[in-house]
Formats: sequence, C-alpha cells, structure tokens
Amino acid sequence: MESLIKRLKIAVLNFKHGRVLFITSSVFALVYHLAFLITFKLLGVTQMFYFNFISVAVFIFISLRSFKMKNVIPYYFLFFAEVVVHQILADYYLGGDAEFHYFILLIGLLPALSFGKRIKLASVVVTVSVILFLMIEANAAFIFPVYFIEFKKIVVIRIVNIGCVAFVIAASLLMYAYIVLHVEDNLEEQVEQKTKKIVKLQDHTIDSLANLVENRDIDTGDHIKRTSAYVNLLALKAYENMVYPKVIDWKFIELVTRVAPLHDIGKIVVPDSILKKPGKLTDEEYNTMKKHTTEGVRIINEIFIMTEDKEYVKTAMDVAGYHHEFWDGRGYPNGLKGDQIPVSARIMAIADVFDALVSVRCYKKAMSVEDAFKILKEEEGIHFDPILTEIFLQNKDAVIKILNKEMSL
Repeated sequence: MESLIKRLKIAVLNFKHGRVLFITSSVFALVYHLAFLITFKLLGVTQMFYFNFISVAVFIFISLRSFKMKNVIPYYFLFFAEVVVHQILADYYLGGDAEFHYFILLIGLLPALSFGKRIKLASVVVTVSVILFLMIEANAAFIFPVYFIEFKKIVVIRIVNIGCVAFVIAASLLMYAYIVLHVEDNLEEQVEQKTKKIVKLQDHTIDSLANLVENRDIDTGDHIKRTSAYVNLLALKAYENMVYPKVIDWKFIELVTRVAPLHDIGKIVVPDSILKKPGKLTDEEYNTMKKHTTEGVRIINEIFIMTEDKEYVKTAMDVAGYHHEFWDGRGYPNGLKGDQIPVSARIMAIADVFDALVSVRCYKKAMSVEDAFKILKEEEGIHFDPILTEIFLQNKDAVIKILNKEMSL
C-alpha cells in the first residue's frame, strides 16, 4: 500500500503525467459534449444543442492548444468556467432534475491530479469546486426551468449524463493505472541508472586509489591489474564448480573483482624505506609492513562510509584486511583460520601470492610459472584454501594467458 501511495504521489507531482491526464480528461469532456450534442438534437432541445455545438468547438481548440503548452492551468480555468456556465444554462433550460451538478465536482477534482507541485492552488480550486457543487445541489430542487421538456426526455438526458460520466471515470482510472505502472517502470529505470552511477563512481575511486599505490611502488602497479584478473577467473571457476554456493554467486563475482585493486591500498601508509627496501625486512619493519592490512580496512571504511552499498564496502574491507591470513591460522593481522577467513580474502590470497611469485620485486627475481604452481600446491591446506587452490591449479592455461597478456602490455 505504501508503495502504491508513493507511486501515485510521484505520478501526481510529475508534470508530464499531470499533463497527459489533463489532456485526456479534455478529450473525455469532448466526448461528453458530443454525446449531449446528439442527444439534444434528437430531443429537440435547441438552446442546449447550440450551446453544446459551441462547447465542442471550444474544447477542440483548447485541447489542441494544450498539447503545445507546458502550463495547463490557464486552460483548466477555461474548462472550469465552461462547465459552470454549462450548469447554469442546463438548470435554466432543463431544471435541476437534469442532474448536471456533480460534473462540477468531477472537473473540480482535476487540479489535484494535474497541477503538479502547485498543491496550494490545487487545494483552493478543489475547495471552491466542492462548495459550488454543494450550493447548486442544495438549490437544484427549487429551480423552475423556462424551457419545459417531457419527463421521458429528462430520463434520457439523465441516462446519457450518468453513462458519459461513468465512462469518463472508468477511462480515467484505467489511464491513471497505466501512468502508475509507467511511473514504476521509470522508478526502476532511475534506480538502475543511479546504481550504475554509483558503481561508476566507486570504480573510478578504486582506480584512483590503486593508481596511488602504483605511483608509490612501480613494481606493483601491474600487480593490481593481474591480481584482479586472477580473482575474477578463480571466482568464476569456483561458481561453475559450485564451490561455496551459499557465498559465490554472480553478484559476489562482480564485487570481489571490482574491489580486488584495493587489496593493498593500506600500503599508502607504509614508508618508502620499507616498501622499496631491496633487502630482507627486519622484524620491526615487517611489523610495520603488516599494518597495511588494518590500515587498508580503515581507509576503505573512511572513504566509502557514506555509500549505500554496504555489501560492497564489506567485501572491500574483507579483501584488504584478510588477504594475508593463512588457512592454518598462522597469518596476520588476526590469525584467522579456515572458514573464519572470508571467501573473498581466500581468493585474493591465492591471486596475490601467485602474482608476487612470478613477478620481479626490488628484493627478488621473478619465479617461473611452474615453480610458482609448485609452491601453491605445497601450500594447499596450509597457507591457502585447499579447494580454491585446486581450482586455480586446474586452470593453469587460463592463468598463464592472463599473465602473458598483462606482461605484454
């Protein structure tokens, strides 16, 4: 119910929808007048016939003009004035028994659906319409027509009147239901567009942050691109093999691939003297280096604290904070073990270590792919998740293809 009210409100306040409703109502009013034009001609009520003839011409002109207008309010007041005059003439010639009064109420409610955000003006017009309707309705029984027609003809007029108004209401409801559905489609489209913008902004932020790391440590710049590709490959193959099905789905694959570049973002706070040291790190330096995991979590949390996509932020923090945890619990920063380590971080760990092994670093030479795969196999179930490691090893050709592609760029 809340959703329906929200969609109705959006439709009402949307000028485009209000304009459509207004113009369609004008067309309905034209149909109404045409019906009575024929009725009065057949019944011989000549005065009302000529009045309806003029009304039809006016409605055609106004309706055509309304299509070109961005402000329907002036034309609405012309419609309203015409309806009031119509009522006065109907009572004058036919008497209150013709029961045209509630048509004032019907058109009086139109501003609420077509005046957009002009709520105060619409409220005033609706109030005046209701008061005018009640006044005319109260005095209808005391009106004596100067033009007498037979009771049978009055009945015919009533039937046509009620039939036309029922048609107007039914058609309006159907049309407005379509508008509401159209609004729902627009809402879904707007949400999708907004989501795409957020994703684009987040990806741009990731690229910018990753570039900061790349500019500080030229050795690891391509590392970011390759590890992202390895992560995507491993997550996809795990999904295809139905590994951890409660966690790994298409959304997970997309998320872990997008946040992979952030896994070493915490290295921004590591001093150059440690980050670029060619020799072995001292225990103190190593402890400082290990802080890049917790610092990465802090940085990601601070940067994306306002984002609505909490799952995205959590995945990014998991990857940055836990990709150095070991399957057997000997890793850092928290010494997590086995299934305590998020699946995203386990995938990241395999991709990260493999690329580090086959890449040149300031403190080592590149290792051959064969030797790197051998080390991964040896560390299966010790450093790495055994199931994910096996899948990575089984896709050796795809891994080498990624490596060769990125190395050649």
